[in-house]
Amino acid sequence: MKGLGPVSTLVAGAAITAVLGVLSVTTSPPTQTVNARYPQGSPESPAARATSEATPAPQASRTARPTPAKADYAGRVTGNGGLIAISVRDGKAVGYFCDGRTEAWLKGRAADGKVTLSGHGNASIVARLAGGKATGSLELGKKEWDFTAPTVKKPSGLYRATAVVRGARVRAGWIYLDDGTRVGLTLVGDRVADVAIPEPGANAVVDGVEIDPQDVDEFIGGF
Repeated sequence: MKGLGPVSTLVAGAAITAVLGVLSVTTSPPTQTVNARYPQGSPESPAARATSEATPAPQASRTARPTPAKADYAGRVTGNGGLIAISVRDGKAVGYFCDGRTEAWLKGRAADGKVTLSGHGNASIVARLAGGKATGSLELGKKEWDFTAPTVKKPSGLYRATAVVRGARVRAGWIYLDDGTRVGLTLVGDRVADVAIPEPGANAVVDGVEIDPQDVDEFIGGF
């Protein structure tokens, strides 16, 4: 057999190169980029750190203390002989202090497990509502007293009356405790009137005229 000429040698070489190229493409494994310092999925990898920094950690949510939608409290004020009553209705709250000689009506809000009330003459009440009682402090002028008032049910609790009797404006308030203790004060105009505290559910008599005590549900909306 004769040797291959120069042209044949080039053709043969090209063919062999082409075949080797095909084999290289067919048999070479796919290329995968691997970070040798941080294995894939490592929390220390730059990609993981970037994701963590971009997503702030969730903050712990603040849990509000429960506040009753409807509750009535009444009890004694420590150290001054008076009684106090607080009533809550859907976030609104009213309070009344009375010792038979002086009184204070207060109003405010109930939220986050407490009531904050204010009234004339720098009167204020701040109390925590928990465990079936209102525990807090009453401030009148420059004096302050503590109190604890448990929940009460009708006929105990707070009552109020307003009327006009023989041309004079009448305003009265009463507190009844579960043990039968009661206190109240009736004003005729700006004068304290000698009016007997009515039995629970009965009318008061002012200058010969009966006036009807209202419970909290009847007067809190316009207080």
